[in-house]
Amino acid sequence: MAQVKAYLNRILGIKLRYRMLLVYMIGGALPIILIGMYLVHGMSRILIDQAKNVEVTEMEMVRRQAEEIMNTVSTVTKYFYFDERLEEISSKNYTEYQDMVRDYRDFTSFLDYGRYYNSTIAWMNIYMKNPTIVENSRFIRVTQEMEEEEWYKDVSQKNGGALWRFHPVPAADYSALSMMRMLKTQRGEEVGVLAVYIRPERFRTLLQDRNCDTFVLLNGEMVVVDLGDQIEPGQIMQFVQNERSGQSQKNIFFGKQEYVMTCETIPLIESQDYLQIISFKSYQDILREVGSQTAGSAAIFVVSAVLSITIILLFSQSFSSRVENFRAQMQKAAEGNFQLEEKLGGSDEISDLYDYLGTMIFQIQKLLAEIYRERLHAERLTIQQKDAEFKMLASQINPHFLYNTLETIRMRARKSRQYDIEELVRMLAKIMRSTLQAGNSEVTIQAETELVEHYLKIQQYRFGERIQYRIYVEEDLKDGYILPLIMQPIVENSIIHGLEGKEGIGTIDIRIFQRDKKAVIAIEDDGLGMDAEKLEELRRSLNSYNENGKHIGVSNVHQRVKLKYGDAYGVTIDSVEESYTRVEILLPGADELGGKAYVQGNDN
Repeated sequence: MAQVKAYLNRILGIKLRYRMLLVYMIGGALPIILIGMYLVHGMSRILIDQAKNVEVTEMEMVRRQAEEIMNTVSTVTKYFYFDERLEEISSKNYTEYQDMVRDYRDFTSFLDYGRYYNSTIAWMNIYMKNPTIVENSRFIRVTQEMEEEEWYKDVSQKNGGALWRFHPVPAADYSALSMMRMLKTQRGEEVGVLAVYIRPERFRTLLQDRNCDTFVLLNGEMVVVDLGDQIEPGQIMQFVQNERSGQSQKNIFFGKQEYVMTCETIPLIESQDYLQIISFKSYQDILREVGSQTAGSAAIFVVSAVLSITIILLFSQSFSSRVENFRAQMQKAAEGNFQLEEKLGGSDEISDLYDYLGTMIFQIQKLLAEIYRERLHAERLTIQQKDAEFKMLASQINPHFLYNTLETIRMRARKSRQYDIEELVRMLAKIMRSTLQAGNSEVTIQAETELVEHYLKIQQYRFGERIQYRIYVEEDLKDGYILPLIMQPIVENSIIHGLEGKEGIGTIDIRIFQRDKKAVIAIEDDGLGMDAEKLEELRRSLNSYNENGKHIGVSNVHQRVKLKYGDAYGVTIDSVEESYTRVEILLPGADELGGKAYVQGNDN
C-alpha cells in the first residue's frame, strides 16, 4: 500500500502537461488501441464466417435448382406410364418391317417431350425384351448379356421405382446422369426400361460462375460433373464418403493447402440413390479477401490514433502554458500585487477563471469599505430568517388544525348517525393528509391504490351511479414501492375531462400488471376522449412541462417518473374521440419495486 501511495504521489508531482499526456495515454489511447486490435481481429473472424455462410447460401441455391431438374425428369418418366402405344410395341410380334417403322413413327412421345423439355433432357430411350423389334437409338432390344449387367438387375428389382446412374447416352459419345424406370402395364407385365438422360451442360450452367473447385457426385463415388482446377476428382472421395446428411461444411487439407469444403446432399426422387454437390474453396483465398477488407479499417484506425495523439499534444501544451501563466498571476495577487495583466487570451474556462480573479481582487478592495454595511445586512438577514422559521412553524400548525376540525365533523356525523358523511369526511382527511405529506419518500402500491380508491368513492358520492370503477393489481406487485401521488392526478383528469361531461354511466379501469418484465399502471376511461390534435398537443406537453413545485398533473407525473427511474420510463397517452382515453405509466418490474399485490373492485 505504501508503495502504491508513493507512485501516486510521484505521478501527482509531475507537471500538468505531462500528467495530461499520461492520463490520455493510459485512459484514452491505450484502451482505444486495444479495442481497435480486438475489433479488427473480431471483424476478421466475422468476415471469414460470412464468407463461409455465403458459400453455404450459394450451395443451397444450387441444391434447389438441382432438385427442380430431378423433379422435371421424374415427372417426364411418369408420363410414359400405361401408354397404350408403348405397350403395343412391347408386346407385338412384328413380321413386317413396315409395320414396325409405322409404329415407331406414330409413337411421338419421345419427340414431343424432348422438344418441350429440351433445356433439361438430352435424350430418352427404352429397353424392350421384344425379340421382333429392330433396334434404333430410341428402341433398344434387351439381350441376354444386358440382362446380366448390374444396372439392369437393379432397375428390374425396383419394381417400377427409380434408378439413377451415370450411363452412356445411345447414339452419342458421352455419358450423362440418367433416371431409369421399369414401365409396366396395368396387369403388371413388363413393358421395358425407360431411360431419361439429363444434359451435362445443365449442371455446368449452375456451377460455372462459381470461383472455386466444384464437383457433382452420384452415390459418393461417381463423378458426374468435374469443375476442378486445383483438386483432382480422385482426391475428394476420402472426404465425402460419410457426408450423407443434407448439408455440411468443414475445413480439410490437401497436402499443406487448407480448403473449406461445403457439401449439399440431395436424396434422389423415388430412389435410395443420392447426389452430392461439393465445393472446395481455398482458405488462403478467403484470408486474402478478408485481409483486403480489414486493411482499410486498420488504416483508418492508425490515422485516427496519430491524429488524436497530435491533437492532445498541441492541446496539452497550450493548456499547460496558460495554466502556468494563471498560476503566476495568482502568486502575484497572493503577495499583494493586484496589478494583473489585462488578458490571458482565449474564451474558455481558464479565461473565465482569470476574469473571476480580477473580479475577486476588486471585491477584496471594496470589502473593507463595505464591512459595516455588510454586518448590518447580515443582522437583517438573521432577523428575516427567524421570522421565516416562525411562519414555517405556524404553517405546520394549520394542517393539524384542519385534521382536528375534520375529525370533529366526522365524530359529529357519527353521533348523528349520518354514516355516509362520516365515511366521506374520513376519506377526505386521508386524501388531504397524503397530499400534504407527499414528498420524495416512496409509498407502497397498496397505499397509493387505497388513496385513489378513497378519491373515487368521494366522486361517487358526488356523481352517484354515473361513476363506476374497477381496480386490478397483479399479485406480484402488492408490496412494491413507487412515488406518491402518481395515480390520483391521472384519475382526476379522467373524471374531469372524460366522464364529467358524458351522458350516462362512465367507467374507470385501473390495472397494475407486468409486461415484458416492466410494471405498468394502466388507467382507462370510456369517456369523451379527445381528437388527434389535442392528443398530440398533450403528448408534446409531457416533455415540455417545467415543474414549479406546486402543480401536480400528468406532465408532473411523467417528469417525476423519468427523474426517479430513468428515461426508459414515464407516461404514454392514447385516446379516441367519443370512445376512450388510456394512460399508461411504465415503471421498473417487480424485482426492482418488490413485493406482491391485491385485487379489488367496485361496480356500485
